[in-house]
Amino acid sequence: MVEGARKHYPIKPVRLLMALAAGACCLPLSAATAATVGSVFVSYADDGSPRYASQRLDASYRLFIRGETVRKQSSTGPRKTTISSRQQGRQNLTPLIEHFARLHQVEPQLVAAVVAVESGFDAAAVSPQGATGAMQLMPATAARYGVTNAADPAQNIDAGVRHLKDLLRLHGGNVALALAAYNAGQGAVARNGARIPPYRETMLYVPAVLAAAARGGGL
Repeated sequence: MVEGARKHYPIKPVRLLMALAAGACCLPLSAATAATVGSVFVSYADDGSPRYASQRLDASYRLFIRGETVRKQSSTGPRKTTISSRQQGRQNLTPLIEHFARLHQVEPQLVAAVVAVESGFDAAAVSPQGATGAMQLMPATAARYGVTNAADPAQNIDAGVRHLKDLLRLHGGNVALALAAYNAGQGAVARNGARIPPYRETMLYVPAVLAAAARGGGL
């Protein structure tokens, strides 16, 4: 979801870790059906600037936010329909994703990952806040890029890719910051000193997209 789509509430990392841990311990999960998702690792460069990743890339990375422990869905019943619809949605949207990604010179895997996390490849998705389509464009963002029908997959993906490209350019190619701005808004990134805002949703969103991109853009 893009700029202005949600209200975000700052959470200090320590408090966030405690909240996530408390939530996890209350879930009736077994080892066979539990998985931890959305963990964030951080490493600091020589100049002190943080680098975030969804996994420990080398020995310098330390756990920054522990992800949530969630129950894996059963392989029977409604989950099959969900997987099938996502696979069909990806098949339908892949030609548009690849076309506009190459047209605007953005990595197709990154665009596909944004679509996967934003809408699950559902071109008809509409959020309670009014974000629309595969790349979950808010009305103001759609208007900025000349979109006349945000529900049209071609217009939606074209505008979403251009928006993502603008954010990448604005942040000097820093993918993590561009994704944070896509999710929380560029204003939130600027107010936090050009760093990922300390919002729970954004802290989980960025590594989720990076992980999806590493898998080739899938869920």
